[in-house]
Order: sequence, then C-alpha cells, then structure tokens
Amino acid sequence: MRFGPTRNRAGNFVLVAAVPARYAVAMAIRIRQASPTDSPTLMHIELSCRTNDFFLPEHLREPGHVKPRNWRAWLTCAPPYDRHPTTRIAFAAYEHNDVMGFIACMHDSLFAGYRADIAGLFVLPRYRRRGIGGMLLVRVARWLQEDGINRVTVDCFAHDPTRAFFGRMGGFVIASISDNNDPAAIITYGLANMKELAGHAE
Repeated sequence: MRFGPTRNRAGNFVLVAAVPARYAVAMAIRIRQASPTDSPTLMHIELSCRTNDFFLPEHLREPGHVKPRNWRAWLTCAPPYDRHPTTRIAFAAYEHNDVMGFIACMHDSLFAGYRADIAGLFVLPRYRRRGIGGMLLVRVARWLQEDGINRVTVDCFAHDPTRAFFGRMGGFVIASISDNNDPAAIITYGLANMKELAGHAE
C-alpha cells in the first residue's frame, strides 16, 4: 500500500492510501457459507454458466433445456438427494450484495481413495480471471481439512477451456469418456493436495 498527497474538493492537499490494483480485487471479494435460502441465486449462477458454455452445441445451451441442480434440496438432503445424506456444504463468493460464484462439496466420491467430491464450481463469466475459483477451492480445502480429508474429485466437460484451472490447482485426470468427439463428454480430476491448498491465502 502506498501513501501520497492529493487535493480534496476544497483544493487542499490531503494524504490518502493508494491500494495497488493487484490487491484491490482480493480485498473486495469475500467468501461465506451458502445457505438453502441462497438456492435461487445458486441456480441462476449455474444456469448463466451453462448457457455461456459456447464449446457446447447450441441445443445444449438453450436456457429452456438447461436444468440447474436444485441446490436447496441438495444442501438439505431433501429428495432426490436424501438417499445418501452425507455431510455437504456450499460457499459463495460475493462483493457487497452481489454473489459472483460458488462451490459445493460433499463427503463422498465414486472413486476409490477419494473421500469427497466437488459437486459444482461456478463463477459467472463476467467475474472470471479474478482468482475467485481459487479462493473458493481454498475455502473448501480448509473445510475438508477439519475432517482430515486430503483427496477430492471434481467433474468437468472435457472440451471446457477452463478445465485447465484444475490442472493449475494440482489436479490430474483420473477418468474420462473415451469418445473425444462428444462435446458433452465428462472428465474427472483428482486433487490430492487439499492440505497444501488449505494453507494458501484466499
């Protein structure tokens, strides 16, 4: 942080703090636990992200065909998510009253050796490349560390250009669809570095 003189409206010099641009965003964005009452917002964010996945065919992005998850039911283990009522949580990234993205995680995974799964990580397109995804992942890592969980899985579209994010965060491919021509093919990443991520600053 730098300090320097500037003039106020009266024309007098005053001393003000100038925050470097690279820190300004990080200081403004906060992370909080999401609640079931946030469900409409979370559904809207997922819908906005899905309809902006331009690597998918248009018919898979048309809002009338995109059905975001019922996050209220997911968080409360209500039907159809009550068959396996495992511990779960969601965190939202926000600035003032605007929710920019969220992450949802549960103590469960279909893959051996992994004890948790990230059910969703969505950041609205206009807020991407601001480090929000990393902040959300760090917060989940800290939550998982409370129960000693160091390994987590996460699915994404194989053709999604943002999938490189998981590689940068220490993930590696553990499962993929063999049909590389399918634009909706799913790929699964494994992250075994939750302890390391938990130590990062948000």
